[in-house]
Amino acid sequence: MILTNLKTALALGAITLSGVLSAAAPAVAFSEPLYDYIYYSDATKTSVVGTLSGVCYNGYAGVAQYPDGQVTAYYDKIIVGHCTGDGGTILQ
Repeated sequence: MILTNLKTALALGAITLSGVLSAAAPAVAFSEPLYDYIYYSDATKTSVVGTLSGVCYNGYAGVAQYPDGQVTAYYDKIIVGHCTGDGGTILQ
């Protein structure tokens, strides 16, 4: 009997907590910054040797699977837009 009442109380508490948390969710759509990368041959950043484009995957920002050219330790990270939670892309 006590175990049944405890299970019922825990279940009701979980339902109540989930309702409170969902009510507290922000009304603003999720947005994640989207970046492109430009790679250079050396630290002077005078000779571009490759690029990597940012892409949105179901609202999450990532990069293309394959770079165009060479990837090096010398790069610029440029914000080009935002990925929205609904799967869209907002370009700047």
